[in-house]
Amino acid sequence: MSAFGTLFREMRQGKRLSQMDFALECEVSAKHISFLETGRSKPSKGMVLHLAQMLQTDLAGTNRLLSAAGFSQVYSDQDLSAPGMAMIKDAVEHLLQAHLPYPAVVFDHEYYLVMANQAMQDMILRMVELGAQVPARPNFLLSLLDDHGMKPFVGDWENIACHMLQRVYHEHLAGPFRDQPNRLLEQALMVPGVPQNWKSHVVEHLDYPAIPFTLNLGDQQLRIFSTIATIGTPLDVTAQSLRIEHFFPMDESSKAYWRA
Repeated sequence: MSAFGTLFREMRQGKRLSQMDFALECEVSAKHISFLETGRSKPSKGMVLHLAQMLQTDLAGTNRLLSAAGFSQVYSDQDLSAPGMAMIKDAVEHLLQAHLPYPAVVFDHEYYLVMANQAMQDMILRMVELGAQVPARPNFLLSLLDDHGMKPFVGDWENIACHMLQRVYHEHLAGPFRDQPNRLLEQALMVPGVPQNWKSHVVEHLDYPAIPFTLNLGDQQLRIFSTIATIGTPLDVTAQSLRIEHFFPMDESSKAYWRA
């Protein structure tokens, strides 16, 4: 079996599609799909792109299929500091700065910090002053679960932790590699103290339009909620993976804390 055939089959099976069902969606014969998976047929570049589109894979997945088939990748995967990403970086920085005095942060698909505005940096610094151990490039999921990270500062920690674990779980299930190991989730579940019932936990506050949470920073209690935005119609792997999270205060005392 070819490298392309193996990867293609994994993606198709990850979508819970039989060869026949997928062939009907792609308007090709089931025999051709079988030959592509076994390596008896070699796809053209156009066919690879068509298959990736029908699989609804992300840009990184499309690039992997192309490489496996022996073609050059069509989507760039540039660092945010690269010259070609200047307009994306400028747009993201604008969103972060425009949200001041409230915190905003950018993280990648594995929840690693990419950028943060000054209010977010100050909030992290305050946690460090109060004893948190936060690396230079923190992983927000792992830090949330860590007794030495952000966990001690989250008032309704179990509810938020279960919500985040469920989010990571369902994001993986919605992706093209749902049958492959979810390495971020596996790493998170190894953190001591993670709720054993995280998957079945019913998130509280269903009477709210968004899930609120509380941060206790010394004698200051902040009640906040967040929204997450993405880059629209991205043509770069890095741009597609970015998540921009804006935090909003839920009461007057929390507003006053950041406005001060």
